[in-house]
Amino acid sequence: MKRTLILALAAVMLVSCGQGAQQESDMKKTVEIKPEAIKENAIELFDQEWALVTAGVPGEVNTMTISWGALGELWNKPVVTVYVSSSRYTYEFMERNDHFTVAFFPERCRKALTLMGTLSGRDGDKVAAAGLTPKFLPEGITFEEASETFVCKKIYMAPMAYEDVPPEA
Repeated sequence: MKRTLILALAAVMLVSCGQGAQQESDMKKTVEIKPEAIKENAIELFDQEWALVTAGVPGEVNTMTISWGALGELWNKPVVTVYVSSSRYTYEFMERNDHFTVAFFPERCRKALTLMGTLSGRDGDKVAAAGLTPKFLPEGITFEEASETFVCKKIYMAPMAYEDVPPEA
């Protein structure tokens, strides 16, 4: 596995998908929330809830589980920062597309997200294997089961120099 990581930063829009796939009517609801209204703790979101980062277009998409990320501000823009190894199949989709999503899921989806982090999209349809339902947005792809999704426009990518990472990390 290559050790180089990529830092991707993006302007964000938060999309809430209601209560996930619990009820048919909830699956139809998508509510846009301004980044300034986000009250969640970013550390808890990435560390405890896990997420899927997804890039591509209908018919050509890939997604993977992530737990490294941040929410903040850069260049006077709200940003989501995610880290994707250049060896991951999703990296190719992140490079080719201007938009990506970061979707968070309730605890009941933990088994599906574990599967999404262990299978490669190169080898088959891991979304179907995990039992997730894609939801196509105007500028990204999320999942009906997601509790919230950040729709992101890529504004910067750069390799992370492994030799600069402190040994204790």
